[in-house]
Amino acid sequence: MLSVCSISKTFVARPVLRSVSLAVSEHEAVCLCGINGAGKSTLLRIVAGLLRPDSGQVTIHGHDVRRDPGPAKRLLGMISHAAMAYPELAVGENLMFAARLYGIPNRAERIEELLATTELASFRHERAGILSRGLLQRLAIARALVHRPRVLLADEPFTGLDAGAAEGLLTIFEQFVHNGGTILMTTHDIRLGLKCCRRVAVLDQGVLILDARKDQIDADRFAHDYLSYARSLS
Repeated sequence: MLSVCSISKTFVARPVLRSVSLAVSEHEAVCLCGINGAGKSTLLRIVAGLLRPDSGQVTIHGHDVRRDPGPAKRLLGMISHAAMAYPELAVGENLMFAARLYGIPNRAERIEELLATTELASFRHERAGILSRGLLQRLAIARALVHRPRVLLADEPFTGLDAGAAEGLLTIFEQFVHNGGTILMTTHDIRLGLKCCRRVAVLDQGVLILDARKDQIDADRFAHDYLSYARSLS
């Protein structure tokens, strides 16, 4: 379980997050929405332990991200729209490097599992630098899952993906949640986000203004209204 309690953050006298609280359980995915500058990526960086909040607490299965970072981060995986891969290494080599960093036992077996899960087996010997955007994102997911995290943070994971690649990514997310995982996802593609998330939360100027189950809202109407609002501000 992921628990975010009263997180606040200010940059140069500008409040970016204002006492944000959010809890995401096992077998659950939450789609975090908001226009650029709403505080979404800042919140994910704080949850990941990459940025210190001014106040508040984040725990991952009871481990405080600030006070107990080692155990907390071992339970956490993170992907973003920027693929974290070494371009000169092959797909399999990238995964082996990540597995060694985490001290994963039976590394070869684990990598085979990930290649199968992400449908990258036929690309294992291809250099990451020549992969398509969709394949790179699959590799990023495999790297994020290499240590069997229980919580996955996904920051704009659909950026630059075609329809087929996006659907493949949704399938991986759905399987992760089915297996007991927890996902907190930010995305501008609300329709895709709502396909795999059963809850939606909205940040506006650093304030959480909505946190609702998908069955409590009209998903199509929400997506339409949200996109109209975002476009009016662009």
